[in-house]
Amino acid sequence: MKFLPTFGFTILVLISSSPICAQEASDAAKEPATSGEATKPEEARLFPEKEYYTKEEVMALRKILDQKSVKLDQDLGSQKEYVESLKKQVEDHLAKIDGARKEIADFMNARDEKEETKLKKLARFYEAMEPEQASPLLQKVDDDLAIKIFDRMDAKKAGSVLALFPPPRAAKITTQFPKLRLQAEREVGSN
Repeated sequence: MKFLPTFGFTILVLISSSPICAQEASDAAKEPATSGEATKPEEARLFPEKEYYTKEEVMALRKILDQKSVKLDQDLGSQKEYVESLKKQVEDHLAKIDGARKEIADFMNARDEKEETKLKKLARFYEAMEPEQASPLLQKVDDDLAIKIFDRMDAKKAGSVLALFPPPRAAKITTQFPKLRLQAEREVGSN
């Protein structure tokens, strides 16, 4: 005697050719199924309750179960292939995103380098002027740009130019200047 747990029910199979008693089959059916699923109406139609099952009926039921098992194995295999293809797609997308991040970082670095080059050039330009000439020009520039230019100028030249600014604006620039330098140092430190 052999119990076959499958699809939420259990089939009792006898190796001999004698019929199976319905009481034994129902006792076997009461055992918990390994899959934990309840018997479906379709399965009840395929496996009607009978008092006795002949060896041929049991073999036919076994064949049906084997076919379903093969189909489920195929479905499981195709699901695994699908999951693997999704994993590959995700990895490909992550690689593209990482590449895009690197491109953006390179672009930002190149832009920052160009901006730094331009600011140094402007600073040298204003350093070459006399303070009386540079001061009126720098007064027309917004505070952030003026601070960036002063930051790249020689301290003595920057002080001479800033001394010719109107006192309220000179005070405002000098109070903002350390903040900009600290902010720049933090940005450099985080990179």
